[in-house]
Amino acid sequence: MPFGVQDTGHNVAAVLKNRGLRRALLAFTVFRPTESAQWIAILVFAYGVGGTKEMGIAAVALLVPTALLAPFVSQLGDRIHRERALALGYLAIGVAAGLVAASLALSLPNAVVYVFAAVATICISMARPTHLSILPELAETPAQLTAANALTSTLEGFAIFVGPLLAGLLIAVDGPKLVFAVSAVTMLAVGFLVLAVHARTRMTEHHGAVGDALEGFRELRRRPGARLLLGFVAGQTVVIGALDVLTVVLAYGVLSMGPSGPGVLSAAVGVGGLVGAAATVTLIGRERLAPAFFLGVFVIGLPIALVAFTSGPATALLLLGVAGIGKSFFDVTSRTLLQRTVDDDVLARVFGVQEGLSMAALALGSVIAPIIVNRIGVDAAFLAAGLALPAVALLSVRRIRSVDHTATVADPADIALLRRTSLFGPLGPANLERVARHLSPLEVEAGATVIVEGEPGDRFYLIADGSLEVFRRGVPLAKLGPGDFVGEIALLRNVPRTATVIAAEPSSLRALDRDHFLAAVTGSPAGAVALAQEIDRRVAEHDD
Repeated sequence: MPFGVQDTGHNVAAVLKNRGLRRALLAFTVFRPTESAQWIAILVFAYGVGGTKEMGIAAVALLVPTALLAPFVSQLGDRIHRERALALGYLAIGVAAGLVAASLALSLPNAVVYVFAAVATICISMARPTHLSILPELAETPAQLTAANALTSTLEGFAIFVGPLLAGLLIAVDGPKLVFAVSAVTMLAVGFLVLAVHARTRMTEHHGAVGDALEGFRELRRRPGARLLLGFVAGQTVVIGALDVLTVVLAYGVLSMGPSGPGVLSAAVGVGGLVGAAATVTLIGRERLAPAFFLGVFVIGLPIALVAFTSGPATALLLLGVAGIGKSFFDVTSRTLLQRTVDDDVLARVFGVQEGLSMAALALGSVIAPIIVNRIGVDAAFLAAGLALPAVALLSVRRIRSVDHTATVADPADIALLRRTSLFGPLGPANLERVARHLSPLEVEAGATVIVEGEPGDRFYLIADGSLEVFRRGVPLAKLGPGDFVGEIALLRNVPRTATVIAAEPSSLRALDRDHFLAAVTGSPAGAVALAQEIDRRVAEHDD
């Protein structure tokens, strides 16, 4: 039980000292940029083969099978040991990328290239969810686990910048085949690296995959506001899919930037995304998100539309960077509004629906863009892609405001309290708000007993004001003040309370029930269940 707030940097350092987490995060650090690089490389290859039309064919070949199969292949991590599932995913990506590289080097038919690239994309859809689900099994403390989730989010942001740059450099040296060859070698290496990771064995319950997924659709049917938000997310993804194609056309056909051009232009969006992600901390605890939501929509769309009037790479890079900033604001506000709108019990499944929908939308955008370019030209295509979402937003102002006003909003003071703790401080804006919405205020008088040693534990407590004293077998251990917390051991280990906690003075506490606490510190409800089951098993073995 921690008796003080630890420094977040200390938690990150602890993550890096954990051999299993260190290897898992190192593997993810390599995986994410190669994922982005492979997507750029296949689009560049397709453009070289048959222009914009061929890019649409490539996008459909890769993304449609992934959209259909992702919800099912991603469950492999719940069926076998997760370290094996993760290693299998990385190794499969490496083998498939190697086959793509060999197909390109041997000038095999385009259909063969696309089949192998589609296999790699399907395997990618398995690797990311498995990485997120294995973290709870590798972490030794909840603070360590929260820091690992935060590092994963940071790596996601950097990958959007590094991946396209890597693709641009490798394509400039020896074309798309070099991108896939490098990806194959690196992914095989990280696959073998992960094979050496040993996660805790867990017990899982297997439910019907189809039935579980349908519950997300049922929730959306009950929530028109959530359907509207998901529609905007899909629309934004269509724009991003179109932009992936348009940046290739812009780099080669308009700006004459050379082989590295598409990667550099895509990296500009990533740089803007990193800047925007840093700025989104201003949204934490904000009661009304509709203004920031509309800001994100317009800051994505208008710069993309203005690219139609650019005459040089510098201006295009600047505009795409600004669009990346808007994307960060849109992502955070849409995700937070969705979390505020739907029931928490089915939130993961709603996000699963969003993931599949996003894959389909990405494919749609990649198909539409070549058609628009061929029909009305590159400049008009940028105008259409940029202005479509803002136009829909203008027509939906009242409905978005209505969703915003009816959503459940967290208390800013509770969010600030969570940010000061080692457990929750590393969480992003949307996740902090989600935890804060489940906090229950509790006022206790001086001398009141908050926790009794030996009793079952069902809640976690944060001290907002006042102080608590901790005793074990009647011996005083510590005095805790604002920002400190108690009660996590019984929840994490499923054991009786290990100490008695008494209010030293009138105090204001915030309580979080066991399920929401575990979901918060593990990063996902599914991970929380896995961790709880593992703890139950270990305690049962110890009792025997």
